[in-house]
Amino acid sequence: MRRTSCRSTSGAISRRRGRCVLRRRSLQNLHEELRMLIPGGGRRLRSEELLSLTADYIMFLRFKVNVLRAISEMYMP
Repeated sequence: MRRTSCRSTSGAISRRRGRCVLRRRSLQNLHEELRMLIPGGGRRLRSEELLSLTADYIMFLRFKVNVLRAISEMYMP
């Protein structure tokens, strides 16, 4: 008998009668969560605008990490 794996990153997983059942959060709920995480995302934005703002924020955070790493390497013996 072959066993299948129930894997997913988008919601809770449960097994019912040998089947994998996935309870997904709606896209609207995910959109709202993302709006709360991104600075400037509190206002109503279309999905395209929110994703663009998210990409910009990720690039800003990467830049900030790189600057902080460079500073720490200068002062670490």
